[in-house]
Parts: sequence; C-alpha cells; structure tokens
Amino acid sequence: MYRAFLSSQQKSAPQGQVAVRHAAWEPANLFQLPTLLLALIVCAFIALHCFLPLATAVKIGADEDFELSKATLCLKGFHLYTEIWNDQPPLDTFIITQVLKHISLSVLGPRLLTVSFAVLLLAATFALVQRVSGPLSASLATVMLLASPGFLELSSSCMQEIPALGPAVAGLAVLWIGRRERTGLAQLLGGLLFGIALQMKLLDAIYLPIAALVIWLRCREADLNRRKILSAWTVFGVAVVASFLALNYLTGNSLLIQFRESWAAHFASSQSFEYGSPADRPFDWAVLLRNWDTTVPALVGIAVLLREARACPATLLPLGWLALTLVIFPFHKPWWAYYYVHNALPLCWCAGIGLGRAWGHLRSERARGRAILVAVFTLCATGWMGARIYLEQSSVRSSPRLYSCLVLKEIERFKPYTTFMFSDQPIFTFHAQIPMPPHLAVISLKRLWSGDMSNRRLTAELESVKPGLILLGNNGLEVPYQALLNRDYRLVYRDSANLLYAHQSIARKPGF
Repeated sequence: MYRAFLSSQQKSAPQGQVAVRHAAWEPANLFQLPTLLLALIVCAFIALHCFLPLATAVKIGADEDFELSKATLCLKGFHLYTEIWNDQPPLDTFIITQVLKHISLSVLGPRLLTVSFAVLLLAATFALVQRVSGPLSASLATVMLLASPGFLELSSSCMQEIPALGPAVAGLAVLWIGRRERTGLAQLLGGLLFGIALQMKLLDAIYLPIAALVIWLRCREADLNRRKILSAWTVFGVAVVASFLALNYLTGNSLLIQFRESWAAHFASSQSFEYGSPADRPFDWAVLLRNWDTTVPALVGIAVLLREARACPATLLPLGWLALTLVIFPFHKPWWAYYYVHNALPLCWCAGIGLGRAWGHLRSERARGRAILVAVFTLCATGWMGARIYLEQSSVRSSPRLYSCLVLKEIERFKPYTTFMFSDQPIFTFHAQIPMPPHLAVISLKRLWSGDMSNRRLTAELESVKPGLILLGNNGLEVPYQALLNRDYRLVYRDSANLLYAHQSIARKPGF
C-alpha cells in the first residue's frame, strides 16, 4: 500500500514538485487506489458514529438545541424571522423541519442529516486534494480533518456548520475537477452548490474568493484569455445568486427580513453588555499548539509549497486558503470553538503535503536519521489523534440520555394542558415535543449583545405568554424573572440537575 502511494505520487508530478492532477474522473478509474482509499476513510468515519448515541443523547454540540427548537416551532406553523428570531438563512431549518415532518420526530433524523453532509465534506476534501496534490496527501489530509479537534462531535450534532461547509467544499472540488472543455457546466454546478451553502450559513461567503482563485487557476491552465476568465467568473456568480434566490423562495421566507436580522446580529455594534461582548471571545491561538499533530507537518508543507510556487501555480490554492482563514478568523469576534473546522481544512491540506513529502524520503539511504524522526513523529501523532477521538466519543456517550431524564416523564404528565414550555435548556422542549414561546426559542449571546433581547424583555415576554411549564437548571442562581416564578408558578419537580415549575392554572388541576 505504501509503495502504491508513492508511485502514484511520483507518476502524477515532475520530480521536486507538488503533485498536481488534472485528469477528469473516468468510469474505468472508479475502482482505482484513490477511490478505495476514500471508501476506507468514509467507512471508518461511519463506524465511529455507530458507537455514538445519536438517537438518545439529549444534547450534542453547543447550539443543537436552538436548531431543534426552531424546527419544532416550524412544525407547529410558526415562521422564521417574523415570529422566530433567526440570524442565519432558513435552508437548514427548512430541511430539518421536513425530515421531522415526513420521516420521524426522533432526533436521529436531523443528526443523520449532519452525518451525511460530513461524508460529503470528507469526500469533497479528498477529491480536491487528490486532484491537486495526489492520493497520499489527500488521504493524510482527510484523516487529519476527521481527527481534528471537535470534528467528530460537530459532525454528529444538529448544527449548521457542517451542513453549510460540505456543499461549499464540494463546489470548490467541482470547479477544479470539471473538464476543461466543459468549464461552463462545472461553474454552473459549483455555483449551485455554493448557493446551497450560503442558504445554510452566510459565513461560507468567505470561500467565494477561493472559488474565484480556483476558476482563475483552471482558466490559466487552459490558456484562456482575460475575457473568457471574466466570463467564467460571471457564470459562477450568476449561478450562486440564482440558486440562492431560488432556494430562499422555496423556503417561503422574506429575503429582506432575513438580511436585516442577520446584519443586526453579526455586524451591528453591541447594544447590551449584560452578558459581556464579542470582544470577550477572541480567537484561541492555543488551539494550534494543542493540534500540534497537524500544525507541525503543516509548517513543513507550507515550506514545500512556497519553494515550488513558481513552478507549480496550483500551490496557490492551499496557501491562499490557509492565509484567508488565518486573516479572517483571528480578527473575527466572537470566535467559537467550532469555527476551528474552517482553519483545519487548509491546515490539514498543508500537513498532508508536508507529511507526505517527509514519507517520500524514507527510502533514501542518506536520510535514515530523518526517517527515524518522521517515524517517531508519526507514531506520536497517531496516538495523539487516536486519544482525541476516543475522548470526544466518550464525551458524547456520557451526555445525558433521554430515557434517564426523569424530568421528561414529569413533563409528560403536564403536556395535555401545556401550549408552550420555556427552558434555559431548549433541547428538552424538543424531546418533550412542547414548543418554546416563539420569540424566546433562540436566546443566543449574539441576540443579547445586539439588544434584540435583554433580561427585561425576557421577563416581559414570559409575563405575556405565561408558558405552562418552565424548566431551569438547578445551579443555585436566581433568574431575572424570579418574581414571576414566585407569584404565578409552583415547583413540581426537583433533582440535582433540574427544577420544573408549572403555572398555577395547571398545578391546581385535579390529579396534580
């Protein structure tokens, strides 16, 4: 297998250059080495998810409860933006709602949807890196991405990051792999995939310059003139806009309201500081040190790419991608831990090139000392990545299970008399199938910072809606609406983790 790797690398590029492969996929090549390697990686990824409690864990991921509470309200006929606060495009919520409506109300469906997009992301990453840098670099980069911090949890959680990122990277792969004589078709399909990505999360607009770079490199390679390059960019841009607008129309939401709410959440200055500010959450540079198993070979890969940039213009792609993410995310506030996946993609690509090149020297008799060093590093890095995957799996498996949460059984008793339920842990409202009050379904830090929500507005909304049940974490803290709880609610259940309050009108019913 190792010799097949190296021979594939050597056949695909001149001596001393990064492997660059431009041939399109042919039917006869479907069962060659790259396809088999990708199949092994995808099977390993799926096998890891088979050990995760995707159907039973109460919460996986930081914002999973927001996505599920929005979908629960949409199932009940409420609308995004006008009734449900939402700072992102509607496509992801629309798809989750359709899965819950037509397939199953279980959380397994939405999570498997994310797993599917993660498979698309891994496959697109492999295909792109394989065509530019060869199968060895592609295999290493894809495995490193799979083992990068937080990827396993993020790919099993009902969140927007992976579903949005998968189509964007797939669009880049299509733009590069498309046949030269059919570049217009590749740009149309790539634009469609980017439209899907942007309809899930606007953050993926940062990949548009990378797409423009890919188109330029492909046109330059085909010796197209400036006019045809501009034409190619135009076709791609029109496809992106057209697919974005068509998908927005499909979801039935107002584009103007969507942009207004997104702008207020992401770009407007902070209006409230009750819960800090975006400046309190800067980029965590230490994550690069903790991920040394990728960072160190990435530095080697960057050196290789810089040395060969003039002879091989395709090296601009991983270098430009990495530079873009290292310019945008360290200066973007707030920075959330799951944003690291955007840095991990080009970093793993560079690491795959660096480690692949180091392995390529192992057969040289004059490099025995380096061979020992590379072997020791590979052994240590493999152990570090394996331990990280194991710990992530253990963390997900140890999250609270649906059937072990006795509070849900207590909620079930009150469900026939309850229209809305409020909780500081909205994931419980999904599993109880009792919607949150629409205006309170998403109370994120971005919303609090923008001033759209505050403690006073929260209390006023609860006073107005008077949800039948209020579920709070038993953390000993007094909530802003404590006076409302004392006056209109009665504590009906308590354990070490939860406090369940029922409105007096429910608590006084016979049998309670």
